[in-house]
Amino acid sequence: MKPKTLTSQWGNVTLSLETEQLLSIKGDTDNAVFYGQGYGAAYLRLWQLDLSRRVASGRLSEVMGNGALRTDIFQRRLGLVELAQIAELDDKHAQPNSWQATQFQHITAYIAGINQAIKTLKIRPIECLLLRYQPELFTTTDSYLLGQLKYFINSAWQYELFNTRLANRLTSSQHQQLLSTFSLEGNQIPPLPLDKQGEYYSEVIAAFKEGLKGLQHLGLASPDTGSNVIAVNGSLTASGKPMLAADPHMGHVNPSFNLLCRLESKEGLSVMGSHFPGSPGIIVGRNSHAAWGMVGIMADNQDLFWGRIDLENEKVETINGWEPLTKRTHTIGLTSKRQHTFVTYDYSQGRLMSEKAGYGLFLRWPALDNPSGDITFYQLAKCHNWTSFREALRQVKNSPMMVGYADIHGDIGLQSMGYIPQRHRELGSLVLSLTEPLHQWQGYVPFDDLPAEYNPECGYVLYANQYSDRLFDGKPALSNRWHPPTRALRIEHLILQTQQHTFETFRQIQDDKKDVFAQRALAFLLPYVPEDKILSQWDGDTQQLAASRLFDVWTQHLTDKVLGKVLKRGSRALYTDFWPSCRWSILNILQYHLHDWQFEQDDLSSLIRETYASALIASQKMERPYVEFQHSIKKPLWLNHLLTGRYPYQGGNRETIHATRQNADFLTQSQIGNSNTIKTKPYTFGPGFKLIAHLTPQGECHYLINTPAKGNPFYWKLRPVLKCWQTGTRHETVLPLCEKNHHCNDRKE
Repeated sequence: MKPKTLTSQWGNVTLSLETEQLLSIKGDTDNAVFYGQGYGAAYLRLWQLDLSRRVASGRLSEVMGNGALRTDIFQRRLGLVELAQIAELDDKHAQPNSWQATQFQHITAYIAGINQAIKTLKIRPIECLLLRYQPELFTTTDSYLLGQLKYFINSAWQYELFNTRLANRLTSSQHQQLLSTFSLEGNQIPPLPLDKQGEYYSEVIAAFKEGLKGLQHLGLASPDTGSNVIAVNGSLTASGKPMLAADPHMGHVNPSFNLLCRLESKEGLSVMGSHFPGSPGIIVGRNSHAAWGMVGIMADNQDLFWGRIDLENEKVETINGWEPLTKRTHTIGLTSKRQHTFVTYDYSQGRLMSEKAGYGLFLRWPALDNPSGDITFYQLAKCHNWTSFREALRQVKNSPMMVGYADIHGDIGLQSMGYIPQRHRELGSLVLSLTEPLHQWQGYVPFDDLPAEYNPECGYVLYANQYSDRLFDGKPALSNRWHPPTRALRIEHLILQTQQHTFETFRQIQDDKKDVFAQRALAFLLPYVPEDKILSQWDGDTQQLAASRLFDVWTQHLTDKVLGKVLKRGSRALYTDFWPSCRWSILNILQYHLHDWQFEQDDLSSLIRETYASALIASQKMERPYVEFQHSIKKPLWLNHLLTGRYPYQGGNRETIHATRQNADFLTQSQIGNSNTIKTKPYTFGPGFKLIAHLTPQGECHYLINTPAKGNPFYWKLRPVLKCWQTGTRHETVLPLCEKNHHCNDRKE
């Protein structure tokens, strides 16, 4: 992309690629910059923009064919378009000079930039040429629509289906053992609340049974990786200034979900970081004063409810009696020029996702109560101290995250954000009854009650999806599905290795691939296998592929064997996919609870030895897998191969700091294709990009992303960026502090 200067009603703006990974946009005004950002997003990523819009609105089948019909029907049931229209009107009619009115102005400018690019593009994206269609112009509603899609991406509802099925096949003890969380401090957190005797409350047991009954009525009774953010204050750095590192994890797709941008205006906007094409602004990044990174908190902010329905008379039974349902008729166009017509139903508290024999399953999430909220993160881009940072997050309502923070004043911290439902008892991970009063939401956790940490005495904060006693104890329940402390323990160990942290030490932390859990587990397992010659010499570094692969296969065989007498094969497979702490839970069972799984303690030795022997044979037969960045066009297979970037797997697993995994999560299920010719699944999930911010007056920021800014889909175009990704080679940009800026010394407000 050659430097390009555009003229808009908001002023002039210049676009250029600072590097092949970073789009630079400099304009007269903030609105001009967002106009330029929209133009750049469409110029570089028009296919991604249009694909996201089609996913959110349920219009994939128009270009992808009948294979996308089920996805379209699911999205139409969600009704994200209607929610986007409500959010848009709220902003459009907000008070002048309010943040909502400002957001609408920025979105208007951004969409104008997108449409200008569409009108002036001489060649359509390759994907549009292959699928033989012309992308339509965008509307402001489309931007709000993609904001709703981002907020909905969460696997909480899928976990509820799984957990309800699983809970009814296990005893209370088995359920606790299999689904407990292990905190950073070493404590075991039960999956659901316990009474003084350590048993589930009676209403929990009742919810198990009621949830299963609902699934049985509906015919559904057959039975994730995370991110990292680190901040240290000046007492732990060579410069005496804070540093922050962030690396959100997501599906490996081509092009990436993120477009790295640098935004500067004469009105004072100066920020760089990750941009999700579709809505203007920067989500994770830094400005001249502060830096921030976001990590999912595995929030339980979606619930499935079941109840009786009468579709003929369009009503549903709730705690308030029979309430009216809204009926909507949809028509989906197909590539064959035919149409598919169907009906959806919803009411104020949920969308009907499934129905059978007079019973329905409804999905509820916070946007149904209030779809409005900050989707551009403009106030965050302008934050200059801890107070303004927290005020910016207060307006982000539907995207639960833990946000790490550091600034030039020396302050660091963590702050949770987003709408989290309040409940009578923490039962949100089960399918619940619409007619049970105790199951209903009771408002949302106030922002000031959400977990936060500010300038701890230790000099650092970190969050890697783990449960931390000091952060979450005594606070409102946010979730009961956390990641194990593996990554957090390793990060903490590396932080404490030196009080002279630099960019290089932070780079080493971000790129680390040592498995802490493996070291702990082998201390228990290896005494039973004295003949081992491989793992006894291994320190947990997953870049040693033979040892790492043997250990991974061994834990898989142990899991299958331990659970085999109680759970069917399908449930065992779902467990390892859905439960982040599955390895920790299996080790805990082997150490203390084997009898509960129909084994005698005398079976332990043979169980460990037999699974080691089978794993040794299996691991030696496995081909070396690839790390793949897959395209959404799957057929024909030869074309998909041309559109898929890949390199040989080089270490890392679900619990290493540089995390990677083979099985798909909700973000990538529709993006990943299966091939029977591949004996070993590719790794398709991991860090999307990596940022390291040094909070000095010079404003250094190092960055690395795994696909280029230009969304050319062919694999040979990805090679230069993937080479940097494999070697960990970062680029650097600077956002120097302006001496005239009135926030320079504004630590407190």
